[in-house]
Amino acid sequence: MRGTAAEIDGLASGIDWATQGHKVPAWVPWEGQVMKDPGDRAPAPTTGTRGADRASRELIDICRELLADGRVDQTEAEFLKDWIERNSDFVGTYPFDVVYLQLSAILLDGFVDPDESADLRDTLSQFIDGAAHGVGEQPAPRPTTLPIDDPEPEIYFPESAFVVAGTFSYGCRAMVHAAIDARGGIVAASPSEETRYLVIGDLGSRDWTNSNAGRKIERAVQLRQEGYPLAIVTEAHWAESLQ
Repeated sequence: MRGTAAEIDGLASGIDWATQGHKVPAWVPWEGQVMKDPGDRAPAPTTGTRGADRASRELIDICRELLADGRVDQTEAEFLKDWIERNSDFVGTYPFDVVYLQLSAILLDGFVDPDESADLRDTLSQFIDGAAHGVGEQPAPRPTTLPIDDPEPEIYFPESAFVVAGTFSYGCRAMVHAAIDARGGIVAASPSEETRYLVIGDLGSRDWTNSNAGRKIERAVQLRQEGYPLAIVTEAHWAESLQ
């Protein structure tokens, strides 16, 4: 996917709310994304806490089935997103908000690449593992801290090599790559001695050490410790630099 900076920014303009506590307002379409008409959706059979618990149990069962083969393909991702939309009364509460945001970002371009599939698998696995805390209850975060540069440096795009990790509120991975490319940056698949910035998306698994993104982060930390001028920055800082 390629486009001008204005076109990329226009696609992202409809998801500013995604960084505001990860709460999804019901039936707010992302620009460029076709959403179901609210009048066409099937109503949830039961609302309130009992209905949310029932829907959470069903979501747990669905996620277990999808992860049976250790991966989540495009058809499965589209099915899961459609199921959450049909239970939209609960979108905006955990775990529906986290899963729905990630699915929407990944499917924005209609394609699920291997990294996106692995990131989604990590999120669903974490949700299932946390189910022991109580249906519909968000598990306590593990004591892991992202190794972000502090303070985060100024980001200079022209001819700088970028690696992205995780899932972005900004949009699908292709959109993130296109935004970097449109500003003269270079996108690489994994950190190396030439990498200038590793950008970590703000959606998906919080337990980064056991996530698909964790391998990239650990390699970036190693390179930084070896003295290479590699900065690890957040999606929020990267997005501010797009202005």
